Amino acid sequence: MSGWDRAPFLFADDIMTDAHKLQRGMAITLLNNIQLLSPVDTGRFRSNTIVSFGSPDYRYTDNTGGMSEAFSAINGLTPDALPVIHIQNNLKYAIYLELGSSSQAPQGVFGLSFDAMVAAYT
Repeated sequence: MSGWDRAPFLFADDIMTDAHKLQRGMAITLLNNIQLLSPVDTGRFRSNTIVSFGSPDYRYTDNTGGMSEAFSAINGLTPDALPVIHIQNNLKYAIYLELGSSSQAPQGVFGLSFDAMVAAYT
């Protein structure tokens, strides 16, 4: 009869590391899709893609620089926790863009981005 080569409780770290990699990868994929599908006039819509952990963040900004803050937030995740990740855009006109008001994004942004991420990971 053979025993365990490694104590079962030691697998917890491996599982957490794998789950962290999957969570981070899915979030980065989603952000990449949002960046690609976002209509660009001033860049304000992209810059207002907000990432928060645990609970939604309802702020918005007048910045027009892009999504570097959102990517930085995801890259700052550590493998010791798996928080709920909220990715949102709080601009008043974001809902209209999602509903197809832009000729640059006639089918919206977030919904399509989410669907593409799910397809990539299933």
